[in-house]
Amino acid sequence: MHLNSITSRKTQGSSWGKNQVTTARVLLVEDEGLIRLIMADFLRDEGFEVIEAWNGDEAVKLLDGPDNFDILFTDVRMPGTFDGIDVAALARRRHPALPVLVVSGYATQLTSRLSLLNPPAVFISKPYRLTQILEALNKSL
Repeated sequence: MHLNSITSRKTQGSSWGKNQVTTARVLLVEDEGLIRLIMADFLRDEGFEVIEAWNGDEAVKLLDGPDNFDILFTDVRMPGTFDGIDVAALARRRHPALPVLVVSGYATQLTSRLSLLNPPAVFISKPYRLTQILEALNKSL
């Protein structure tokens, strides 16, 4: 799916206006530099505006700042004070309707923590295909 389908879905009945062309803003939180680079480039090629954070602490600072995001896409395990589920929980306290996409290679250890997010986050287990991420983002917007 490309930007046109995202734009039409976001503008129908939204406050953005029916004729306004928009780009969904993604906060991408990933500590692995190569994965973050590949994912950010892929999402930009698909028409998303991507703001990158290399750990949970940086993501929390961005969420506390003046920027608004249309979706949070976060890995779970990373260095710093906050892991990805902490970031998701903090983001939801500030922006309750914010869609959240969580990725991790440790699915069995996350079920109880993920269940606390309301509305639920979308979870994708690593390794994943880029198309899986794109489909999940499009469904969440």
